[in-house]
Amino acid sequence: MKNKMMSLLQATDLIKDNMLLAIGGNAMHRTPSLFTLALTRKPVKNLKLCGAAPGLATDILLASQQADTSYFGFSGLENEAGLSPGMRKGMEGEGKIRAIEGS
Repeated sequence: MKNKMMSLLQATDLIKDNMLLAIGGNAMHRTPSLFTLALTRKPVKNLKLCGAAPGLATDILLASQQADTSYFGFSGLENEAGLSPGMRKGMEGEGKIRAIEGS
């Protein structure tokens, strides 16, 4: 069987401009936050993000302005922290993020 393990940096090297990324986890739980933090060090742009209830990991990419579209059912950081600040700023204040909400 082929070994499919790779380092975090090798994984981020696979991501290119305009890709659609499905981000797992749910709000503040089980999100690939270290992956998205590592991705902010790469010069990728115009990413499209998709998740049922994306949270912290998705918001990192939206706040870094590497993503321009988010497909979601709910986007937030749980009740304690409210709606995702990076997405909200990009949608309401700057108008740079296209938010597509669906159930």
